[in-house]
Amino acid sequence: MEPIFNLWPSIAALSRDLGLSPSTVGAWKQRGSIPGEYDVALVAAAKKRGFTLKYKTLATARAKLLE
Repeated sequence: MEPIFNLWPSIAALSRDLGLSPSTVGAWKQRGSIPGEYDVALVAAAKKRGFTLKYKTLATARAKLLE
């Protein structure tokens, strides 16, 4: 999941884009996972920043966590 977190300059920026608290997003980063229910919001937030984030990228990152 690190490449996904790295699209944003900071946890604070990602949390603002998602409308969540920095502590929530920080916990995700510390855990190394992002709940799937935020995929739509993540893809939309990335697009607003000019990034391309695909659902397949998120799915692949989650699959690597299971290896």
